[in-house]
Amino acid sequence: MIKNEVFNGFNFYSLIKVLGNPWSIVPGILLGLYLGIYEKNLSQALTPYGDLYLRLLKMCVLPLLFSAITMSVGRLMSSNEANKYIKRILIVFLIGLVGVSIIGEIVTALTNPGGSFDDSTLTTLGLVVNKSELDLDISPNGDVMNQQEILISFLFNLVPENIFVSLSEGNALATLFFAIVFGAAMGNIEESNKEDVFNTLEVVFKTSNKLIDWIILFLPIGLCFLLASQIATTGFDVLVAMKNFVIVTILIFFIIYLVSTFVVWQRAGCSLWQVVVSLKKPTILALVTRSSFTCLPSSISALSESLNFNTQTVNLVVPLTMTVCRFGSVAYFAATSIFVGQLYHNQLNLSSCLIIIIASILAGMATAGATGIVTLTVLDLVLKPLGLPLEAVLLLLIAIDPIIDPFRTVGIVHTAIAATAAIADSNSKQSPTFASESQRLEV
Repeated sequence: MIKNEVFNGFNFYSLIKVLGNPWSIVPGILLGLYLGIYEKNLSQALTPYGDLYLRLLKMCVLPLLFSAITMSVGRLMSSNEANKYIKRILIVFLIGLVGVSIIGEIVTALTNPGGSFDDSTLTTLGLVVNKSELDLDISPNGDVMNQQEILISFLFNLVPENIFVSLSEGNALATLFFAIVFGAAMGNIEESNKEDVFNTLEVVFKTSNKLIDWIILFLPIGLCFLLASQIATTGFDVLVAMKNFVIVTILIFFIIYLVSTFVVWQRAGCSLWQVVVSLKKPTILALVTRSSFTCLPSSISALSESLNFNTQTVNLVVPLTMTVCRFGSVAYFAATSIFVGQLYHNQLNLSSCLIIIIASILAGMATAGATGIVTLTVLDLVLKPLGLPLEAVLLLLIAIDPIIDPFRTVGIVHTAIAATAAIADSNSKQSPTFASESQRLEV
């Protein structure tokens, strides 16, 4: 009997280890493609189970979002070291977030990956959308929504009338806005037990992350169900057409990588080769692990030890940037929004582009602590104000996400390093008094 228990336990932990391997997603994708193409009846029967898996993922978004943003902003506002750099932090964050979103918009608009879909494919996608609760025509002759109404609606949806109603309705945009304001207010009050609240939020954040880790273990199975259902409905040609978008997205992240490396090089005051070598470890870790938080120690070490930036500032800004300013996600959301607009033949004007920039920044912040396909569920924050549905493209984005996710993580990590380099002072450039004080604090 003891042997059976040991054997069963071994099987259980072996299964967890196999499911936790990033490569385990490949069989799920291949099986989903096979079922969607050759077993359409079975694939459609699996649709409710795929939808249930998406619900499980979405249920963790709001608690993770609220705890991460409130905790990070609150601790920033209450930190003495942050007050010294607050103006610089705000300027760098604003320029960086707007900059990456503009890069995503421009590159996608110029390359037009959404134009690779023919009329028959658009019609097929239209049938999928019509099965949902949305009433939207995605044919080439579809109407363009009134842009002024979209902008006004976006601003009203941003500010919650009742935060508890927004939480109960799953309104992530309003929850995000409230978390930022609430965290800033909490950071500015003089209460001795304020840190206890931050610690409680940190526990909520870590618990939400743990729940997501458990759910992600079953990603190969959930992705198989989701992909099989989508392919059975839309056909394989739609998935093949996404190759252009994958290439464009990787190009966007490569441009952002080059710009970020240039910023670090200019601020570090050393050779470009030394910068590339110093940042090699966090870059490789980002590609392999696809987790920005896993790259935190190596990123801090690269900046403070290898490139000689002020340790106290690096320790504060790197975690804050990776938590709140998710530059890689912002660029991806902006690019995806333009892509979906092209797919629906929606003529986006200046106000639409402005909404994409603002909403992409907020949606990127809403992905704090999230990875993989959990990130994609927040895309609705950007598409909904534009009158575009997420349902018809979400599963396609999920299917290609194993390819894009490593590059998106590099975008998050590398731009966080660049933003920190732009904010922090190099120890070699400090005055002797400030340098000696920093050394004393480090000791």
